[in-house]
Amino acid sequence: MEKKSIRQSYLKKREELSNSKFKENSELIVKNTITLIKKFSPKCVHCFLPIKTKYEIDTLLIIKHCWDNNIDVLIPVSDFKKGTIKSAEFNPNTKTIQTKNNITEPFDPIWKKPNNIDLIITPLLAFNVEGHRVGYGKGFYDRFFASFNHDVKRIGVSLFKPCENIEKISNQDIPLTHCVTPEKIYSFKYFNPIKSK
Repeated sequence: MEKKSIRQSYLKKREELSNSKFKENSELIVKNTITLIKKFSPKCVHCFLPIKTKYEIDTLLIIKHCWDNNIDVLIPVSDFKKGTIKSAEFNPNTKTIQTKNNITEPFDPIWKKPNNIDLIITPLLAFNVEGHRVGYGKGFYDRFFASFNHDVKRIGVSLFKPCENIEKISNQDIPLTHCVTPEKIYSFKYFNPIKSK
């Protein structure tokens, strides 16, 4: 199935989840994601804040776990003109605003270089058994993944099991290392997108 069709299909599947089922699945995803964080013991986690209009899971519970365990947290700030992501510090005292795209961002961001990021919690709509993801179609995270010059765990969070096939995957599509669903944690064949020098 082509990405556009997958995108439409999985957005609809999200919308059709009952409130109780969405809450149940979200809690299980949070629990499984925290299990991975405990396994890898990162010092710095990059984590998106949920866009509620897109029925994304409440990642604030994951972030709170990081704060409680002295793990630094950075959040993405998207530049829609350049199609890139910058990383901003996020702590309990960070004041936020809602952008025109319904994205929560720091009011006065403190920018951080991504050098210290060990683990990226990544939004998606769907993924396949090889770790390729379908996002919202802008390519922000693929470019973000490609910008690292060190190994980083790329962890997707999905309300649903993997889809059977994603057509037209390109060299710019960088796969996840793991994906968390309500039922299980998927691990994928190691792939390190570090650029050759």
